[in-house]
Amino acid sequence: MGKEVDGMAKAKGENNRHLKYRNRGLILKLICTEKNISRIDLSRMTGLTKMTVTNITGELIQQGYIVEGSQGQNSNVGRNPIILDLSPNAPKVLGIHMGRDHCSAVLVDLRMRTLQRKTIPLGSEETGETIIEKVFQLTDEMTNWENNILGCGISAVGPLDVENKMILNPPNYFGIQNLPIGDILSERYCMDVFIDNDTNGSALAEKLYGSGKGYSNFLYVGIDNGIGSGIITDDVLYQDNSGMVGEFGHVIINYDGELCSCGNRGCLEAYASIPIIEKRLQKVTGKKLGFTAFCQLHEDPLVHEILCDMADKIACALTGVVNMLNPSAIFIGHCGALLNDIYIQRIEDRVNAMKLSGNYQTVRVQKSFFGEDAPLFGSACIVLNRLFDGKILAHLDA
Repeated sequence: MGKEVDGMAKAKGENNRHLKYRNRGLILKLICTEKNISRIDLSRMTGLTKMTVTNITGELIQQGYIVEGSQGQNSNVGRNPIILDLSPNAPKVLGIHMGRDHCSAVLVDLRMRTLQRKTIPLGSEETGETIIEKVFQLTDEMTNWENNILGCGISAVGPLDVENKMILNPPNYFGIQNLPIGDILSERYCMDVFIDNDTNGSALAEKLYGSGKGYSNFLYVGIDNGIGSGIITDDVLYQDNSGMVGEFGHVIINYDGELCSCGNRGCLEAYASIPIIEKRLQKVTGKKLGFTAFCQLHEDPLVHEILCDMADKIACALTGVVNMLNPSAIFIGHCGALLNDIYIQRIEDRVNAMKLSGNYQTVRVQKSFFGEDAPLFGSACIVLNRLFDGKILAHLDA
């Protein structure tokens, strides 16, 4: 009986500790992602008592995360509330996006304001070793500019081992296999490093700082060399440790169709990925242009026809996902954000016309707030999300 009581007491203590850091993270999140927020606002938005909010904000001020700013305007009788803001001395966050044709790094503050960023292109002859050297070059430049860094987030193409911070064996990715990129960077720079799929990071960026703030359930769809998605459900990123959740590009839209790089036939990626669309556009127009340039020529009937077909196939695949998950919104990012608004609207119209729920609820489709840069800012949000859910705060106090 004594051991059982001790076990219950220990579990209760752990639960209380978890709640403490979760509340601290929530308060910090609201201060960093909302504007002109006071202690009274925080109490109202979180349901925490005024005393609890005062204690938490006092700790965050003492630890250098936030400061008291100007006085807000109070419509009621009494003193104006004090606005809380991010401290200029608060730690910064490093984000690294490992794409197929470039590596990029960004240094941001906790409000997602860009302090430094740089991109290094990748050539066709890259190896795991040369890519690591370029990641080192980017990280050196960022850490030389700022040494008060909370952690580093890496957004990369999958499949990944998120728990062990490894890039496993992405197709067409310079032959990289089982690259422990997280441990390599953590050992070299003595900082916490976290890794996730680039579309998961993009979904987090949309949820924390972008157009997804007002939605509890949405999809982020990244259209690039491949096509992937990040899923936000009940305000939380849906994922496992594989980094393979949300492989939207491998939704089959034609069971005996084009052969996909994954070995199956009829995957969306075989019809609507950027390299496929570029080849089709180059063939019909005779112009050796990239996707960005073609998007600017959408009034050309030949270009318009292919981009309409691209939008229709994306809408077809999305309809099945919408019928399963019932999201309120879909955000199109990566290179997909280059599409003219008429094609984004076409996707929205076709999804809503075909989905099972009909006119009961309109699913909004729009471009990502971060556009092409969503995976880069998403890399920083891999760290920020852990900060705001209290995990990093608990780790720092341990």
